Amino acid sequence: MKAGRHSHSGRAFTLVELLMATVVLMIVMVVLLRAVSGVAEVWKMSTGKISAFQNARSAFATMNRTLARATLNTYNDYVNAAGAYRTQANANTFTPVQFARASELHFLSGPAAGIVPGGGTMENPGSAIFFQAPLGDTNDSGLESLNRSLNACGFYIQWGDVDDSLFPAWLQSLFATKKRFRLLQIVEPTEDLEVYNALAGGSYPAPVSGTSWLEAFKTPRDANQPRTRVLAEDVPLLVFRPRLAPKDEEAAAAKVGSAYSAASLGSILSPAYHYDSRAWQSGYPSGRVTGEAWVELMRSQIPPIVDVAMVSVDRRSLARFDESADDESANEPPAELQVPVGLFTESSKFEDDLATYSKQLSDAGIRHRVFRTSVEIQSAKWSQ
Repeated sequence: MKAGRHSHSGRAFTLVELLMATVVLMIVMVVLLRAVSGVAEVWKMSTGKISAFQNARSAFATMNRTLARATLNTYNDYVNAAGAYRTQANANTFTPVQFARASELHFLSGPAAGIVPGGGTMENPGSAIFFQAPLGDTNDSGLESLNRSLNACGFYIQWGDVDDSLFPAWLQSLFATKKRFRLLQIVEPTEDLEVYNALAGGSYPAPVSGTSWLEAFKTPRDANQPRTRVLAEDVPLLVFRPRLAPKDEEAAAAKVGSAYSAASLGSILSPAYHYDSRAWQSGYPSGRVTGEAWVELMRSQIPPIVDVAMVSVDRRSLARFDESADDESANEPPAELQVPVGLFTESSKFEDDLATYSKQLSDAGIRHRVFRTSVEIQSAKWSQ
């Protein structure tokens, strides 16, 4: 028998079919690449936002922990019929009538443009706050064991370049030169505490009126002035609103002759955001508060509660503003980040003004986050 030949018949792919298969494969690959790229972009954006807002959240927590420790170290002292303390100048004629709270320390908050030494509306938006707290910060090795020694401290926003004048040359090059809104913390070491040195003509124990001790917080700084720390960047707004507990507000409103209603809740103590524990010495500058009743209400007292709001923006959403930030002649921040005139002038509109500013950022396509809290001052012993 002859072996049979087995033949295999089959049909190969045509060129057109191969081309179509290649095209389909390429389309699938493009779709997959776009999907992967989109996921990568979302991950990158989310990571950037988380990183940016984590820094802001950490800075916000640091600021609030420090503010909660603010103190005036108040005590009772004699005053005469005019409410003045005994000093070297009136020692021979002083007649004590009653006790009053007294303190050599100072708690001050309000619109930053008015109280930051050398500040301005564009450079220092929102609020600033200055006070003393037992932070134990010192450059003197002999005082290092006093971990509760007093320091003067301040928080506010500054628009501009990082002040690297205190850094060595090799370190200065590591800092970005782009202008930013930066949240600053300034701490005056214990041994340099100017608040005790501000005595007017030997009028001990009453310190000089006003804010002369804040001159040490001026910029630019030198090695003998307080240390500045950048807590966070891209923070265009910071607001402090000193207030009372709700149960104390009605009584305070009656004392200052202000109408009390649900609309005024949280705004009785500082209707225009200003608070000054030394205002009684020389009176408030015009335009801050009206009437001596407010001045006496704040006399040597620290507010029991401070509402704090901070807005942090995502750096990636500000990329289109970088060109103007690089221009050294561009001294003003982008209009989209500026706080409109009229906002944060009445503390009763605190919530509404925050919402208005947040909407402004959203309308400009600026991703941001609003941080809010109410800080209880541990040393406050409020009295009407």
